[in-house]
Amino acid sequence: MVEQPFKEKSPKLRPRRQLIRLLITLATLGILIWLAVMVKTGLDFASANAQAQDDRPEIDFTVKDLSGASVTLSSLHGKVVLVNFWATWCSPCKEEMPLLQAYYDAHKAEDFTLVAVNVSDDVEDAQAFIAQNGYTFPVWSDPPGNVLIDLNMNGLPASLVIDAQGKLVKRWIGPLAQEDLDDVITPLFEKGK
Repeated sequence: MVEQPFKEKSPKLRPRRQLIRLLITLATLGILIWLAVMVKTGLDFASANAQAQDDRPEIDFTVKDLSGASVTLSSLHGKVVLVNFWATWCSPCKEEMPLLQAYYDAHKAEDFTLVAVNVSDDVEDAQAFIAQNGYTFPVWSDPPGNVLIDLNMNGLPASLVIDAQGKLVKRWIGPLAQEDLDDVITPLFEKGK
């Protein structure tokens, strides 16, 4: 048996290797271009983010307080406002109320207010619940829940943070925690000090 000398790989494979090298080079070049664009965009992102802050929607609505008088959210301009939607049948709503009362008590002198908007309860039931638990923050009433529907917020509890200019800062569905209040709301009125 005669050994054949070492042969170079098939000439058909050479163009395939060249194609693979070309594809790898193009992919690398594409990634480098993408990174360059991201760096450029990242540098301009801060100004775009600042502009987006100015484009935040103003939130306003009119409902009634527990005495039946009309009240409007925009009447609170100049204050940071936490709007909390709740109902007496909602267990998570009732569980977060002591936290909200404590935060309200600690910060009501600092251009902050909390407005608890009761939905789906009779005014008498809401009044009884508030009185029984000794809550002192303002309570408004929207029994049909029209404001929640208009804001496209489904579920209770639901909360909005509105800055002193009446612009939406944050929306939550679900119970709030102390960290939520400290991280989102407190910096808004501490800026003004």
